[in-house]
Amino acid sequence: MADKLFPVVPDTGTLKAARLASEVTGNPGRWVRLDCQHLRHVQQPVEPGELLECPTCPPSVAGGLPAHRVLRQGPQRRRRAWFEAGPQAPRRAGAFAAEAVTQTGPISLVEDAGRMASELVASAIRHSDAPVELTVDAGDDVVRIEVRDDDSTVPGTGKVVSFELRQTSAAG
Repeated sequence: MADKLFPVVPDTGTLKAARLASEVTGNPGRWVRLDCQHLRHVQQPVEPGELLECPTCPPSVAGGLPAHRVLRQGPQRRRRAWFEAGPQAPRRAGAFAAEAVTQTGPISLVEDAGRMASELVASAIRHSDAPVELTVDAGDDVVRIEVRDDDSTVPGTGKVVSFELRQTSAAG
């Protein structure tokens, strides 16, 4: 019986709780937007209009978390950003990819996605002084990272490099 108990997580709905729940259950869950404009992680499907506690809002005087209505599912799974060639671009690209995966993809791949985006952008900048386009597509169990470095003086002459990260199941 003791092996079926779930740990009590006081910060339900947060990134920390999402990681723990994903590890324990194998379910990556989803992020939803509440009417207070904060994102909250859920393990089970929820409908717009449903009341959920917001872990980001300050607690009430009694100490409980305030309840807010679910507006919609969280951010889009496909996000794109452009980075000017420069020494800060790889770090910014890594942070962008990690945030994108945190909000929509498998929590277990957040750090790997950040590192991979950073490396791909650094490589693109080493070979070209052109701006770099980064696309992160984070699904249920896969993250696709694509970097495009186009020479603005000759459109279509750049290179596209893509990389896929997959979440593996505990059984396989």
